[in-house]
Amino acid sequence: MQPKKRHYLPGLLIVPAALLFLPLTAASATSGESDILSVTYLDVRQGDAEVIQTPDGKVILIDAGQSGNKYRPFDGGKDVVIPFLEEAGIKKIDMVVVSHPHDDHVGGMVKVLADRDIEVDAILDSGLVYSSGGYEKYMELIKDRKIKFMIPKMGESLNWGDKVTAQVIYPQVPPHKRGHLSPNNNSIVIRMEYGDVSFLFTGDCEHEGEMEITHSGARNKVTVLKAGHHGSETATGSDYYFKADPEVVILNVGKRNKFHHPHWPTEKLLRETGADIYRTDHDGTITITTDGKTYDVATAAAE
Repeated sequence: MQPKKRHYLPGLLIVPAALLFLPLTAASATSGESDILSVTYLDVRQGDAEVIQTPDGKVILIDAGQSGNKYRPFDGGKDVVIPFLEEAGIKKIDMVVVSHPHDDHVGGMVKVLADRDIEVDAILDSGLVYSSGGYEKYMELIKDRKIKFMIPKMGESLNWGDKVTAQVIYPQVPPHKRGHLSPNNNSIVIRMEYGDVSFLFTGDCEHEGEMEITHSGARNKVTVLKAGHHGSETATGSDYYFKADPEVVILNVGKRNKFHHPHWPTEKLLRETGADIYRTDHDGTITITTDGKTYDVATAAAE
């Protein structure tokens, strides 16, 4: 059964999904459970950050944008993760996923982990050791706060609640066997499914990693695809993309970024297949809410 898109809501910033789909039952209002899954792609300029709120009341943060003020205004460094968590009333993150250790994914995580008002239960990390100030500070904070640290295995199921299925579909080998790969191709890729609606979180996985996924037998057809590597021409290859066959594509990019993302060949491929395309540089923060049968897309105006 194919999910149905209900409507497009421009100019809105969506915070806790449960607030949108009233009335809640008394039980769900007190337990944190509902029938709604919410995925928010935060506008962190040139970087990635996604907040997942599951129907079971779990919160997952995938990446957290750049470390901030050392970047020029249109290259990145916009602190929005903690303000979003505060506005949404989120005090506990059940799992942090750091797709790979580049600063536009891990840099902003330093502020999240340094905030003692935010409880973090576990961290899922690619296992790639990286030499950068942001990555090293991130690792120091994990040790200091004694947060559970995990490196996933191919095919591993993630405990994101009983109502949601989430599985790691890449990398396919342990860290010591992928030293020849770029940091981007060490990215954790996760497929999440709720009823008839599914999502693919790709980090910066590029063609080499996509080829492995395509030929692995992993199920990567999805409703919503976060395009790899910010829409670079080094990612979202045609074989991989057509197998995913998404209805919605999210491009996490900064306005007038110095990398010129998204690259035209990638955007042309996306447009020719008829998928609905949303870009954080044009649409701002993007939130998708679903009851597992239909889904809504809402955006906030980009700054």
